[in-house]
Amino acid sequence: MKIQEILNNLDLSEKKKLYSLLKKDIGLTPQLDSIKSELNKDQKILCPHCHSADIYGHGVYKGRKRYHCKGCKKTFNDFTGTAISGIKKVEKFQEFLELTIKSITIRKAATQLDVNVKTIFDWRHKLLSAVSTMNGTSFSIGIVECDDKQLDINEKGQRHLKRDAYKRPSDRETKRGVSNDKVSLMVATDRKGNPVMRIAKIGRIDVKSIEKTIGELISNSNVLCSDSHPSIISWAKGKDLEHHTFIASKQHVKNKCYHVQHVNSLDNLYERWIKPFYGVATKYLPQYLNWFVFLEKVKKSTNQIDDFARAVMLNANAIKQYREIEDKYLELNPPHYS
Repeated sequence: MKIQEILNNLDLSEKKKLYSLLKKDIGLTPQLDSIKSELNKDQKILCPHCHSADIYGHGVYKGRKRYHCKGCKKTFNDFTGTAISGIKKVEKFQEFLELTIKSITIRKAATQLDVNVKTIFDWRHKLLSAVSTMNGTSFSIGIVECDDKQLDINEKGQRHLKRDAYKRPSDRETKRGVSNDKVSLMVATDRKGNPVMRIAKIGRIDVKSIEKTIGELISNSNVLCSDSHPSIISWAKGKDLEHHTFIASKQHVKNKCYHVQHVNSLDNLYERWIKPFYGVATKYLPQYLNWFVFLEKVKKSTNQIDDFARAVMLNANAIKQYREIEDKYLELNPPHYS
């Protein structure tokens, strides 16, 4: 019997299982246990609870090697603290990495993997918490462009609103320009493609919020380019940075090299990328910013899935960060949204 005839006799669920097996067999689906084993050869194993290196082997449980920490007396395995910690459907989770790279929506991913939508939602935010370390590592020496961006506060999914729920987004009435109805982001990038996108605060940015978001990444070896926002000017002056400002309606480029075209392009790319998700709750916005920044950093890579899998396995604080999403949102503390 020919292969085509065999395939024609399979139902949809059997074809999906065959496809998953073939991807795994030819190495298209990343195997997280193998990747972690490779990483362990190049780095010292630390306790994910107290970060001590004083550990010893503690047997094997469900095929995973366990360790015991002499410092905090706790046991752990290679996956403890990572995004895959506690995941039961490991094969499906590994396939979900590929769908995340493709920016597939939750419902489409749930249908493709035959997994509950709530499960996919949890998986997404565990993975996005894992790549948080990629959003704001460092800038290279030279020119850095920055900008502030405002987004409407989105309370999608909130169960305890102090107002009537909107039937549709167009029902919402917000003030024009910058206001406490909006959340401000700081967006920055160097000329070598190291972007940063972080929430600054509710309402208009100030010197303190700029320092909190990008201050640790910029030094006197950088030249800052931005619009003429007074808070950015004041912050750059306090940091003693060489600073070039622009007013879009009057000037776009100085000395053929100073401009803000890269950061403006980054803003536009983000707008197009986020649109298919039909509005992201402000509570989860930092995770989506992590996602977008990671995709921008690996877009020239020939093996983005493996890059993603490695980033996931390197972050042993992913579950902790995932559990802190609610607390981080409350820290924003919008006056009339709390």
